[in-house]
Amino acid sequence: MKVVVRVDGTAQIGLGHVMRCLTLANQFLPFARVTFLSCPLPFALHQQVEQAGITLLTAPPLNSSEQSTRSDCKLDEQAQYKHANQCIDVLSRAHNDSIDILIIDHYQLSSAFSKTMRRCSKHIVVIDDLANRQHDCDVLLDQNLYDNYEVRYEQLVPSHCLKLLGPKFAILRDEFYSSSVIPRKDNHFLICFGGSDPSNLTERVVDTLLSLKSLTISADIVVGAGYTHTDSLKTKVSSLANVTLHVACSYIAQLMKTASTMIGAGGSMHWERAASGVAGMIITLADNQIETTRCLHKQQCCLWIGKSDDVTQEDISEAINFAISSPEKMRKLADNAASLLNSNKNPSFVVDTILNSIKR
Repeated sequence: MKVVVRVDGTAQIGLGHVMRCLTLANQFLPFARVTFLSCPLPFALHQQVEQAGITLLTAPPLNSSEQSTRSDCKLDEQAQYKHANQCIDVLSRAHNDSIDILIIDHYQLSSAFSKTMRRCSKHIVVIDDLANRQHDCDVLLDQNLYDNYEVRYEQLVPSHCLKLLGPKFAILRDEFYSSSVIPRKDNHFLICFGGSDPSNLTERVVDTLLSLKSLTISADIVVGAGYTHTDSLKTKVSSLANVTLHVACSYIAQLMKTASTMIGAGGSMHWERAASGVAGMIITLADNQIETTRCLHKQQCCLWIGKSDDVTQEDISEAINFAISSPEKMRKLADNAASLLNSNKNPSFVVDTILNSIKR
């Protein structure tokens, strides 16, 4: 089986799309040859993809002034047709025959792109969370939670399309399904805002910790391959007792399972926290994270501190003090979030569901 993934990731638009596609790809690898068709990735992430056994092809540049996480950044149809034909040319030089599954995870691409790509792909899977454009696909995957999540795509996909909607279809790495029990530490925080953290919220939280030195707390801080403020962060962390910095680590699931509270971003991290049983205090990094985070906050599955542009050091300080003074309430947040996930604990559940649907 041949699987191709069209996805991009940069420090500006974030690395979350690539990471969730990498997780999905790893579950295809035992029985498929997987290729990523992407813009040039940050070096460490490029290495991570290749070391997984995935072929990397450079995607033709998109005809737009800048890539964006905004919900209104879709390319016009002519640009999508052109980009699709360029992608087909790239793939034709790497594959001698039709690919079996094309996975598209890209806010700038819609049905104009996927219809053209059917010339070289038997089946098309789209990963989305905006529900703001038409998709021509056989499977639509949106793992997020919204007030109307079951009907958001009714007019946006073909009638034959299988819709995999909600957190029970969360894309999680195998380690989040581990049944191993790790003792959870009281008043121990995990701080992580994804692979690049373009707003540098990590350092803003560390500045807050520096102002709260009188509190008896400990913390793990995780930054990814695309983070560009590591030297400054190391200097600040070095003056904090019981705080450890981890750069591009491969064991974040273990860190989540030892923390009592995690301060971090929305997106896929919602479901990683839920699977790990750690309460989440969220600062949203982009508009596309807001709706799900607001919904989870309303259902008492996380605590939303606010949007990155609006959150102050005082807001972060109040959140930390609340977590310390209200452990029972934080535990309830974690339990509520965990109840949203699929209970079968099968890492390949999403891939199995996709394969079963296209075999029908």
